[in-house]
Amino acid sequence: MTTQTPYGADPAVPAQAYPTNPPWATPPPDQPSASGPPAPYSPHGQLLVPYPEEMHNAARPTPPSWWPVLVWTWFFGPLGAISAARRAGRARRGQNSVAPYWVAWAAMTAVFVVGMGVWAALAVPTYLHFREDAITKLVQSNVVGDGQLTESSRVTATKAACTPVGVRGTDGLRRYDCVLTLNDGRTGSLTVTADADGAWTAVPAKKK
Repeated sequence: MTTQTPYGADPAVPAQAYPTNPPWATPPPDQPSASGPPAPYSPHGQLLVPYPEEMHNAARPTPPSWWPVLVWTWFFGPLGAISAARRAGRARRGQNSVAPYWVAWAAMTAVFVVGMGVWAALAVPTYLHFREDAITKLVQSNVVGDGQLTESSRVTATKAACTPVGVRGTDGLRRYDCVLTLNDGRTGSLTVTADADGAWTAVPAKKK
């Protein structure tokens, strides 16, 4: 059986199937859409700026300042983490970075630790120096005024100038060489050991 060629059609061109679906129908999966690929979606209402995607960040609240974290950490040391945590929490709720607050806290904590080490290295020797000076003056006062010298040697001193010798031992005692001015104008020497309270004991003279 043969089909009749439509009137006016070119017999050399193969006949095409007559479309049965209306133009607005969805094409089959194996056929491309008559209108071409869909255009990429672009949101409407964008501002005419070079980088419109940056406008999505314009609504973020201004993050809290990070420099108060430095102040809190400088005065309170590691407790400055409380301020860093509070400010980082506010920044996170505003969709801002929390890194500046923890970086500031860590950096100032390192400075605080180094500063405390330097302070201790300078303050402790200074404190011990002034403390030993005070103990020396107390020893001199006790040698002159506690009456022990009069009872043991039958002499009375009006003035004592004591010089520490060596360092204080583990027993808390330190040696002092004292030059005494007696009430009759003469001078004498005395070696004692004394504790931190100024309680002293005469060191027996070495026998020649």
